[in-house]
Amino acid sequence: NHAKDIRHALRSLKHTGVAPLFPDALWKKILLDETVDFDEINSFFFSTKLALDPTVSTATVWYRCFDKYSEAVETVFPSRRRELREWRQHICDLFTVKVAEFEPRIIAYDIAARKVIGSNPGILF
Repeated sequence: NHAKDIRHALRSLKHTGVAPLFPDALWKKILLDETVDFDEINSFFFSTKLALDPTVSTATVWYRCFDKYSEAVETVFPSRRRELREWRQHICDLFTVKVAEFEPRIIAYDIAARKVIGSNPGILF
């Protein structure tokens, strides 16, 4: 159980040599199986001085952030690979069917669903 000693779990993870680059604060959330804010992922990996707004508001940005998130989650919880792939496909299907003006609503749906899923260990994607 990672929650018993989160510092040790984070140190061990980083020393494996297989953990992808990811902010420590977000690694802790993953280790504790808490909801990760994609705006924080976007800010860490993709925001620049030219693009100050780290808000995930388009399908393209959501895909980039989800893929970084998924890679990190799968490093800690390899058994979750299938559910993450299925969730990505579900959101992809929504983006494909809807027009661009609905992208913020789809992203809001994803955020809400991940919060519910993250707060209840009995629910998977």
